[in-house]
Amino acid sequence: MIIVTVKKDNEEYFLKEEPTKIYYTGKTKTFPSTVAINKLYYFMPYIKEKGVRGLYLIRVARIGNKAEIHPESIDEEPRLVFELEFLESLPEYKMINLNFQRAFTDTFLGRVLAERE
Repeated sequence: MIIVTVKKDNEEYFLKEEPTKIYYTGKTKTFPSTVAINKLYYFMPYIKEKGVRGLYLIRVARIGNKAEIHPESIDEEPRLVFELEFLESLPEYKMINLNFQRAFTDTFLGRVLAERE
């Protein structure tokens, strides 16, 4: 599972519980090379000052760019794009320690859910 800090302009997008979403990461050079993309199954958006709550299944992880989601953008630098399916929400927000430049962390789903009981 990967937990990713969501930028302010995308927070509202993740506060709505819609069945599918598309999320693009920062530029690929900032994405941690130690994360095994082929072993990522779950995604949790991290909202600053709130923590994590929503749990998504990563349906597809691919290379894309910001302009495909925001056509007004001239930024065509490659980014990781996750096509997500909403699964569930935790009862309340939970603060998580982010490791990679305080923007990402990879962990096991059980570690996040274990503390919820």
